[in-house]
Amino acid sequence: MRNLGRLGLNLEAADPLPREVRSARSPTALLPGSALPGATVELFDLRFQTGSAESIVAAVAARPDDGPRMIVTANVDHIVQLSTDTAFRGAYSRAAARTLDGMPLVWLARAACRRPVHRVTGHDLMGCVMADPPAFARRIFLVSARQDAADALAARLRDRGLPDGAVASAVPPFGFEADPDYSAALAAQIRAHGTTLLVMGVGAPKSEIWIDRHRAKLGNPVVFCIGDALNVAAGYLTRAPGLMQRLGLEWIFRFLQAPRRLFRRYFIKSWRFIGIVARGRLVDRGG
Repeated sequence: MRNLGRLGLNLEAADPLPREVRSARSPTALLPGSALPGATVELFDLRFQTGSAESIVAAVAARPDDGPRMIVTANVDHIVQLSTDTAFRGAYSRAAARTLDGMPLVWLARAACRRPVHRVTGHDLMGCVMADPPAFARRIFLVSARQDAADALAARLRDRGLPDGAVASAVPPFGFEADPDYSAALAAQIRAHGTTLLVMGVGAPKSEIWIDRHRAKLGNPVVFCIGDALNVAAGYLTRAPGLMQRLGLEWIFRFLQAPRRLFRRYFIKSWRFIGIVARGRLVDRGG
């Protein structure tokens, strides 16, 4: 294993039973945030799965945790927020799986480990259930920023074989994550639905932190924290062309769709990512 200091990039080979799993006494000994089987890479002191969306989702769904099994998809903005938001970092550390969504993170991982690293986005997670909903996705709850998108996505899922009543949704008011009464009612609604797949489409870090804080009240669903990918799956937003995705330019396409909302993220906050990477490398060179 190589250690590149705070930045990089502790690497493990594609060992079917990583160190964290081998040390568990039994499958039920796995705790929130402990490793899944499969190849991983460590970036910014967090371990990320590098396999395909299908393999990650299947492993998380098969995991016998007593509580929500959350999958988070890291991008540059997440890394910037993780550097200062302790609640967000705690939620990330306790997630069942962390994937590399932003292309700069994928490029860093590929350069470090020199083996295949899959980019896994919220779109990819939804793709695992849209074509033919698997067993773990038979009772779906959507937490959406807009009701029309939630209704459209529910209709699409019913078209793919889910029965009436299998998909429920809620559109929380602004600031719901700070409202204990609303949060308790929402958690109870999710649990009463018998939710097996919870899709959070209200953005980061509120989705991840809310799940982490209310995990004891939610039952045992798989959780996708996917932001705007919910609106894309519903047909209300268009994703960037494939070439832009491969070149790491998908952010430009997204910015043009919502410039007022995304200007600060892409043109002010994102510059801090360069400093985070540079400081990590300087520490490594100095050591």
